Amino acid sequence: MNFSGAVLAGGRSTRMGTDKAFLRIGHEVLIERQLRCLRESGAAELLLSGRRSADYSQFQTKVVYDEEPDAGPLAGLAAVLDAAANPFVLVLAVDMPTMTPAMLAKILARCWENSGCVPIQGERIEPLAAAYPKRSLELAKSRLANGEYSMHGFVNQAIIECLLRPLPIKPEDRQCFINWNEPSEWHPSL
Repeated sequence: MNFSGAVLAGGRSTRMGTDKAFLRIGHEVLIERQLRCLRESGAAELLLSGRRSADYSQFQTKVVYDEEPDAGPLAGLAAVLDAAANPFVLVLAVDMPTMTPAMLAKILARCWENSGCVPIQGERIEPLAAAYPKRSLELAKSRLANGEYSMHGFVNQAIIECLLRPLPIKPEDRQCFINWNEPSEWHPSL
C-alpha cells in the first residue's frame, strides 16, 4: 500500500519549556527520529506538520502548516491529509519517541480499502500514531469549521462513519505509545 508519512511537530510545550520537536536524543532530534521511523516503515512521501515560526529546512521534508492556527492536532492532520499525494496518511506525533517501524506496520496492516486504523488501549484512543484515509479530510474540515477541535471526537466520529478501524494494543506493544510531556519523561540517551 502506498502511504504518506507525516510527523505532527506541534508547538512549543509550556511544560517542557521548549519545542519538543527539537529535543535531542542520542545523535538526532525528535523530528529526525520520527521521520526515520516513518521512512523505515515504507512511507512513499514524508510530510511535516509544523508551526510557521520554526525553521525545519534542515530536515529536507515538505512542510505543511495548519490553515486554522491554534486548533491543535486536528488542524495539523487536516493539513497533511490535504497535502498528501497518497490515499493514506500515517501520522506520528513528534513526542512519541519509542514508536517502532514494526508497530507502524501493524497499524498499516489493519487498514482496508478506504478505512484507516487507530490504535486503542482499553478506552484510550491513540490518534497521533494512526493511519487516516485521505477521504477523512472532509470530516476533519467540517469539525474544524464547527470549532470542534478534539482529536478524540474526530476519531470517534470517523469510526462511526467507517473511516477508521480500531486496533487493540497488545500489552507487549504499549511501550510504543509512550508520550513525552514532562521534563522528567525526557531521556536524552534513549
